[in-house]
Amino acid sequence: MLEKVTPVTASCVSEKAEAASLTKQLADARAGDPGYQKLEARVNDLQNRLLQSQQREMDLRKKLNELVQIEKNARLPQGH
Repeated sequence: MLEKVTPVTASCVSEKAEAASLTKQLADARAGDPGYQKLEARVNDLQNRLLQSQQREMDLRKKLNELVQIEKNARLPQGH
């Protein structure tokens, strides 16, 4: 019974080692590829701009809500 389990485990370990090796090769290739680095920088830039836009949208919605509230208060009868 143990003899059947061992090859599977060894195979699994070797698969993991190969996956780790390929992952490292891919990372090394990306690190040396100016085209990839440029794309990565572009993606980071766009993500930052998206976050800034979302923050700005939240600020504007807050201000809009404040203005709506002011307008509602102004429409209330003033002590009549």
